[in-house]
Amino acid sequence: MLVLASGSRDPEHVRSPDRFDPDRFDPDGFGLARDDDQHLGFGGGIHYCFGAPLARLEAQIALGELARRLEGPRLVADPPPYRPNAVLRGPGHLLVEFDDMIPAQATVDTTRSDTAVKQPSMGRT
Repeated sequence: MLVLASGSRDPEHVRSPDRFDPDRFDPDGFGLARDDDQHLGFGGGIHYCFGAPLARLEAQIALGELARRLEGPRLVADPPPYRPNAVLRGPGHLLVEFDDMIPAQATVDTTRSDTAVKQPSMGRT
C-alpha cells in the first residue's frame, strides 16, 4: 500500500523522523546534496523542483517570525483532528490559540538612498 504522507518519515532513511526540524533537509542551501537525510516533497534528480530553495526560504522566514511573535501558543485540539484518508494522512486543520502577538519590527529599506523605514504590511493593502 502506498501512503504518501509516510515519505520522509522512514527511520532507516531519516534521523529522528518524529521530531519537527525545519532545517533538517537542506544541508547545502539548495537541496541538491545527496546525503542520507533528503526530503522527498520536492522530488529528486532531474525532476527536482526548481522553486524548492525559494519555498524553503519563505517557509523558514514565515514560521520563524510567527514563532517569535506569538506569545503562549497552544493547539486548540491536541492531537488535532486528522483527515479520514488512509493514503494522504495528516491534520484536516491545525487551530492554534495564543495569548498575544508581538508587533512586527520596522525594517530599514537598504535599497533606497534615503534609508526609508518600512512598516510590514501584514497582508493589508
